Parts: sequence; C-alpha cells; structure tokens
Amino acid sequence: MQAISPRSQSNNTLGRKIGYFLIPLVVGLALAVLVLGAAMALYRADHSGRVYTGVTIQGVDVGGLTPDEAAATLREATAYSTDGTITLVDPRSGEEWSFVPAEMGILIDAEATAAAAFDVGRSGGPLRRLQDTFQTWYYGRAIPPIVVFAEAQLDRALAGVSAEIEREAVSAAWGSDATGVPAYTPAQVGRTIDRAYLREQLLQPIGSFADARVELLTADIYPAVYDEPDTALRLQRTLAAPVSFYFQEPLDDLDLNGVTLPQEELAKWLRVEQVTETDGRVEHRIQVDENAARNWLAQFGATIYRRPENARYYFNDDTRELVLVAPHVNGRELDVEATLQRFIAQINSDNHAVPLIVKEITPLAHSGATAVELGITELITETTTWFYGSSDARKHNIARAAANFYGVVVAPGEEFSFNRYLGSISESDGYEVGLIIIGGRTIQGVGGGVCQVSTTLYQTAFWAGFPIVERWEHGYMVGYYNDGEGPGMDATVFSPLVDFRFINNTPHHLLIENYYNEEFESLTFKFYSTSLGRRVEKDEPIFENVTPAPTEDIWEFDDQVAEGTVEQFDYATEGARVTVARRVFNADDQLIDEDTFVSNYIPWPNVYRYGPGVEEGDYSLVPDPDF
Repeated sequence: MQAISPRSQSNNTLGRKIGYFLIPLVVGLALAVLVLGAAMALYRADHSGRVYTGVTIQGVDVGGLTPDEAAATLREATAYSTDGTITLVDPRSGEEWSFVPAEMGILIDAEATAAAAFDVGRSGGPLRRLQDTFQTWYYGRAIPPIVVFAEAQLDRALAGVSAEIEREAVSAAWGSDATGVPAYTPAQVGRTIDRAYLREQLLQPIGSFADARVELLTADIYPAVYDEPDTALRLQRTLAAPVSFYFQEPLDDLDLNGVTLPQEELAKWLRVEQVTETDGRVEHRIQVDENAARNWLAQFGATIYRRPENARYYFNDDTRELVLVAPHVNGRELDVEATLQRFIAQINSDNHAVPLIVKEITPLAHSGATAVELGITELITETTTWFYGSSDARKHNIARAAANFYGVVVAPGEEFSFNRYLGSISESDGYEVGLIIIGGRTIQGVGGGVCQVSTTLYQTAFWAGFPIVERWEHGYMVGYYNDGEGPGMDATVFSPLVDFRFINNTPHHLLIENYYNEEFESLTFKFYSTSLGRRVEKDEPIFENVTPAPTEDIWEFDDQVAEGTVEQFDYATEGARVTVARRVFNADDQLIDEDTFVSNYIPWPNVYRYGPGVEEGDYSLVPDPDF
C-alpha cells in the first residue's frame, strides 16, 4: 500500500501575500512614469523648435528661443569681433602689432553656436536626452561660442607682421666678382611664425570675449648649407688678404726674406666644397689646388737651394783610412711638400703667415764618414803630366788651379764638372798673367796653365774607364800635352762655356788627390775608390788629314812689348785629325764601353810680337821657348 503525504500550504500563502503587497508599488511606478512622460511630452511640445530652458551662451540666456532668435540675440549681445583687441608681440625685438579680432579673421559663428544650443537635450539615446533636458532645466547649461578662423583673412593680417619677422632660409654660396675672384655670400637663417601655436593661444581669450596679448612663437629655419658666423667671416678673410710665406730662421747668404702670394693668384687655387658635419649640418671648407700651389712654391726652390759640399780628405795609404782635410758644409733645399701641407692646414684659419720649410742636406761624404762607408779603400789609377820649361807664372797657375781639386769626392752616379770646382779665374783669385790659348791663338791672359790640370785629370779619368761626357781639344797641338800620352789626349777648359766632365759610374765614392812637384815639373792625379777589376785599352793615335805647319812666320808690332825685345806668342805646329780609341773591360774581361776621341788640330805658324826699336824679322832677339 502506498502512503501519500499531504501538500504543504504555507509557501503558497506567503507568495500570495507578497504579490498583493507589490501590486500597489508597481501600479504607482507605472503611474509616475506615465505622469513624467506626459510632463516631458508637454515640456518638449512647449519647446518645439526652441532652445530648452536653462541654456546660456556667454551669459546670454537663449532658453525658449528659436535657433534664429538665439543667433540674432547672440549677435546683438556681443561686438567682440569688431571691438576687442588682440596684440601680437615679437619676444626677440619687443615689437607689437594690435588688431581687432575681425581683422585677423576671428569671428563668432552665431548660427553654429545657436544650433549647438538647440541641440542640447536632443542628441543621444532617450535616457541621455531625458537626462540632458532635466539637468539643463534644473542646473542650467553654458554653451561656449563657436569661433571661426578665416585662414585667408588671418594670413592677410599676419602679412605685415610676417614681412618684419619671417624670412626665407638662404644657403651660403660662392660666386665670382667682375674680375673672376671668388666671392662669398653668407648663409641666411630663415624665420617663421608658428601659426598653429598662435591659434591655440587665441582660443581661450576669444572664447571669453576677452582682449589678448600673445607672444609669437617663431622658429629658425637653417638652410641646407649654413656656415657659422665666425666661419663665414674667416672664409671671407681668406680671400680678403694675401698669404705671406716667411723663413723661420733668416738665411744670411740669401737676399730673400720671404715671398707673398698675391690675392688674385690665391683665388685661382681655391675651390670651396661642402662638408657634412657629424650633426648633419653642411658647411663650406676651402680646398686648395695642390698642384698649382706646389708649382708656385717650386719656383723658389732654385733660389733657396744650396748644394751640400762634401768634406775633403786624403787617403792614408798606411792606415787605409780617410784623413779630414776640410769639413763638409750642409746644403739646404725648400721642402715643398712640407710647406704645402702647412699652407693647406692654415688656409681655413685666420693665420695667413705660412713658414717656408727649409731642410738641411747632409752629404754622404760628411766630416765623420769613414773609408769603408764611402767605399774608398784603394788607389785605382794615377796619371802624371809634365810642364818642363814653363814660366814661373804658368807653374804658379798650375799649382793654384790644382789645389781646387785636392780631396774632392765624387758620389756614385754623380757627374763631375771641372768648372764647378775650378771656380772663377782672376788675379783676385790668386792667378797670374801668362800665356793662354784662345781661338787657336796664344795670347797674354790670366790663368795660363790651367789646362795642364784639366788635361791631367782627363787622362786619369780616361784610364779609370769612366764615361767621358765632355772633352774639348786645344786649337792646335801643344808640346806640354804631347809628352807622355801623345797627341789627342789633351783637354782644354774655358769657364763657363768649355768644360771637362765625366761620370763616376761605379757603386763607390771616388776620391781625387793631386800632387804638384815643382822639382820635377810634374802634376800627378790619383783616384782612390774600390777597384771593380776594370781593364782599359788605348790604341795608338791615328793621324789623318795631316797638314804641315806654315813655313812663313808672322811678325806683329805691339807697343805693349818692351822696347828692343821680341816675344814669341805662337809656335809652329802641324795640323791633323787625331783619333784615339779606348775600350773598357770589366773584371770578367767583357767589353763594357768603347769610345773614340777625335781631336781636330789646325796648322799654325810661329807668331812673334816686337816692341819699339826692333826690326821685323830680327830672329836674334827671339828668346828661347819657355814652354
């Protein structure tokens, strides 16, 4: 059998009691909503097409007005656009400009503002509209005026201000003046007014219809190529003044204190390049045409240059060492490259005084050099010539000239010049008047006998196997030089036109010594170096076109000849073309050089000069030859 429990009645009774209690509340709420809705409908109906109550614009109550009436009321209530004052101030100069708002294109848009007032309580969802309407009625709502900026009018108003403040940015540039000299135009920094900032600063005062004083915000505009003011001035000064080159130490033997580079010459060398700095700025830098500057400086090199003078020595055959005879003298030269670099370094500075860099040249054959260092280790050849019967004047001149060559050192590859070491020949140089041969004639002159020295030196170089660069024969065959080596082995000199030159074509220095022997009337030249084992062969001279000496002597009156005396100036000699051949072999007996030396001698008669009181042709008064 199934038991069934009875249903509980207590819960149903409680629910019915609560339901009965809520019915009045729900009904009351519904009635309130209906009443409020009806009230709002009446309120809205009463404000149909009109601004809700409580809306103000800048203190002007426009509630209950249509948008057109609100706009008209707003226009009548304020004359700010025409009566207000806006003052703009340049903070850099302090200059001021005053405008009424309308002049700056600042206007109150009454229609738009009235429309915004009318829109209060009429936008958004139902609850939002209800809330806005109630709050406007209960608390009120202030609507800010809508301000309009007329851009074209604002630009016109700012035009006058802009003309005094704003400027374009102009890059620095280089051109040239009427003469072609580079001319520099400095850069101009531009300046502009920040119009967006100006509008922001005007919004608050014009929103309250208040007068305003606004400091303009301006910005500098740097051009693409801009030089700082000091750079610009320096660039201009570079072209405005010449450059002076000076010696850091005076050169006593040089009549030159410095040189000036003219402005017009400097202008030809300069070019201006744009350089980008690390911060991105582009500036100008002056660059120099180095080749033009180098060539200009080089022209002073010859004036400044002084050739170094080797020390002079003699070779001690016992110790095989060099003995110093005269110390070396340093040379000097213009260091063109170093001077150029100083010039380039200073061209972009205000310093227009540039030192001429002069460097010393110390010869290899200096005072402290040793025989081994120079390769002077042994005697490689020597030659002797004789001057029997020469006059005392001629002997003196031979000794005097030979002294110029004692201890001379010739570097490897160097060309030896007789005239360079001989120097000038005059009585003030210690020479005496004697007989000299010029143009195939024997005449009185200073320095007779010098050719004895050049001939001896030529023969020594000949037998050393050195290449002979320049050698001249005498006009006719002379007995002094035919002795020993025979005809065709003489060498005449006449500075500066006629020289004797040879080249030291060995890897070692060459030391020249000479010895004058008054007792034996001889002159000896010795060459010291390091032997390369050379061997020299000389053929016997070949005579061609031999012409006998004229048989008829020449007599000439000369009032400078002492009374009652006769002097013989020229000696009869045959003419001929004489050829001497030389072959040079190396240590391996290989032929390394072959030369022929040709001498053309003219025939010449005896020439006598006689003084007053002498009969022409009186041979009894002719003295014996003295050379």
